[in-house]
Amino acid sequence: MKKNLKIGNLITDIFSRNLDKVFVIDAKSGTTLTYLQFFERAVIYSGKLKRLGVGPGKTLVLILNNSLDLFILYMAGLLSEARLIPIDPFKGIESIKDILKQIEYQAIIIDSNLSGIKSIKKISLEKFKKTPLRESRAGKISLEIFNHIDYEKPYLISFTSGSTGVPKGVVHSFGNLIRSALSFGNRFGFGEKNVFYHNLPMTYMAGILNQLLMPFICGSRIIIGERFSVISAANFWNYPIRYSANTFWLNPTILSMLLKLDRGTKGIRFAKKKRITVCVGTAPLGYRLKKEMEEKYKIKLCESYGLSETLFVSVEDPLGVRVKGSVGKKLPGVNLSFAPDGEIIIEAEWMFLGYANQSISRTARSREFPSGDIGLIDKNNLLHIVGRKKDLIIRGGINISPKKLEDFIVELDYFGDCVIIGMEDEILGEKIVCFYENNKKFKEEALINRKIIEKIGRDYRIDEFIRLKEIPKNVNGKVDKLRLKRMCN
Repeated sequence: MKKNLKIGNLITDIFSRNLDKVFVIDAKSGTTLTYLQFFERAVIYSGKLKRLGVGPGKTLVLILNNSLDLFILYMAGLLSEARLIPIDPFKGIESIKDILKQIEYQAIIIDSNLSGIKSIKKISLEKFKKTPLRESRAGKISLEIFNHIDYEKPYLISFTSGSTGVPKGVVHSFGNLIRSALSFGNRFGFGEKNVFYHNLPMTYMAGILNQLLMPFICGSRIIIGERFSVISAANFWNYPIRYSANTFWLNPTILSMLLKLDRGTKGIRFAKKKRITVCVGTAPLGYRLKKEMEEKYKIKLCESYGLSETLFVSVEDPLGVRVKGSVGKKLPGVNLSFAPDGEIIIEAEWMFLGYANQSISRTARSREFPSGDIGLIDKNNLLHIVGRKKDLIIRGGINISPKKLEDFIVELDYFGDCVIIGMEDEILGEKIVCFYENNKKFKEEALINRKIIEKIGRDYRIDEFIRLKEIPKNVNGKVDKLRLKRMCN
């Protein structure tokens, strides 16, 4: 109960201190809400959810694009003590149906333009907004309500991208999300001077935790901009400049597109003048990409590390020691240990409760989570991720680290991004395949292999090079290795 009271008091204090301050701005429409107005709308939406039968312990599915309404629904779900399952409408109908088959739910709120989802429990967002209340509760509920919510019960079920298999629903409490956000926010000293720019999918963990809940619990301001895409890349800086955003969360895909498509200088001038803070997560950040981005915009990229199950684990300190290849120091509330094979074992105060449709209590009994990542801690207490355990290539009985090989090739600077994967081979067990980005046919494959043999050993010799115009990635910026393997079959 103490955890509930502490979080309840914290949330009440955030609202009380900032009632008349601007909290969130929808950049496209110009709609502006203060903290008080945001709370009042969340109360109204909570009443509408009650009419749909969504109350304590009930499940609400949200298949919605980025919007101010979706953000309000996240807070309304908390007030209703419901379980929320956000699903990206961009996933495609079949992927959405696969998720819906795994869960039981009381209602679906869906974008009106999304067809193909058949359910008697669905309601369009526009119809939901127009739903009348049986009784007006907005003026009868005070901030005291936050001290009567159970913050340790399941609140958010976030489904993984599923690029390597069937998506899993990762279950977190609201308390988990807030504790993780606070630990990260305190490392940077985020507060009322920070203006966060939201441009990630609002149905994914990074779009919820990093760009909504963190600025909220830190008493900051949020600018809801355009969801990042190839189309928006050229005009990426327009909204941040207009609304003086100074805090950003970007992933490697966004950084790469900005380097290619942002041709003007206004972003460079703005970044230099505002001294913006840029955190990077959701996927590994290559050394070359990091260096080029920092040099172009005169900024420091603060790389972070975390998993859907463990949330934030570590982050680089912009004012502290920075070492090439590091993802920073672990956050307060996190303990790390290492298995004999180097796998990172994570303990966190905000560990997930379990997976959807599995026994939460059974999963939660163990607070140690095997990350699947191979890593180490250096002399500066900085964490380094050196590879994925499941991605290790066993070639001729020898363990090969794809990341080590990728990093070496990138430093040779012969072409753009590259990805190393292992493919089944009758003789070697697995062969090493290098996918690389280049618009023209590359003729120096033999030279690369000579340098590999010379510097890191014959076992790392690449068996096959495959040229691509662009390496496929998912919405979080992670390489779609399943798709790459299909290209070889």
